[in-house]
Amino acid sequence: MTDENSTDLEPTARPARAAAFVTVWVFGFVILRIFAVSGYNWDTAFAVSTTLSLNDGVSLLFGSLMAGHTFTAGLLILLLPLLVAASLWGPRAHRPVMMLLAALGLVVAAALTLSFRNWWMAPAAALVFVALALTRLLPTRNRISHGARVAVGSIGWLAPVSLLLVAALVTTPWVPRERIVTTDGTITGYVLSVDSGYLNVLTDHQQFRILLSSDIISRS
Repeated sequence: MTDENSTDLEPTARPARAAAFVTVWVFGFVILRIFAVSGYNWDTAFAVSTTLSLNDGVSLLFGSLMAGHTFTAGLLILLLPLLVAASLWGPRAHRPVMMLLAALGLVVAAALTLSFRNWWMAPAAALVFVALALTRLLPTRNRISHGARVAVGSIGWLAPVSLLLVAALVTTPWVPRERIVTTDGTITGYVLSVDSGYLNVLTDHQQFRILLSSDIISRS
C-alpha cells in the first residue's frame, strides 16, 4: 500500500522538484551576474541589484551570453556535440527536448560564427562529436566509453551548470557599452536602467554612477 501511494505521488513530485531546481538556478544565476559585473564588490553589487526588476530575466540571460561571446563559443564547442549525441543516442523520452536544445545551440553557434568570424567553432565542435561517436565503438566497461556515456546522460545538468559559469566569470554587463557625454565630461560604461530624471550607469571601472538626465548631452 505504501508502494502504491509513493507511485501515485511520483508524477506530482517530479514537476515540484523541477520547479524548485529552476527557481534556485535562476536565483543563483542572477546573484552571480550581479557580483561578476560588480567586480565582486558588495556595495557596487547592492547598487546594481536595485536596477533590476522581475521583467529583466530574459534580457539578463541572453544579454549575458551575448556579452561573453568568446566564453559562450567555448562552451558551445563542448555542449553542442553532447546535445546532438543525446538527441541521437540518449533515452527516447528525452530526445525531443535534446533535439530542440541542439537546434537552438546551432542557431546561436551560427550567429556567433557570422558575427565574430569564429570559423574555428564548427570544426572544433565536429571533432568533439566525432570523438564521442568513436567512444561508442569501445567496450562498454572501458573508462573512456563510460565517461562519454555519463557526459551525454548528464547533459541536463551540465548545461545549467555551464550557464552558471558564464554568470560567474563574464564581467561584461548584459547591456551594450555606451559613450555618454555629460556637462562634466565623457563617461564610457553601461546604462543599467533609465528612471525618471536620471540614469543608473556602471562604468568601465565597475563604479556605479547616477547621472541626471538634464546633465547628459548625448549617448552613443
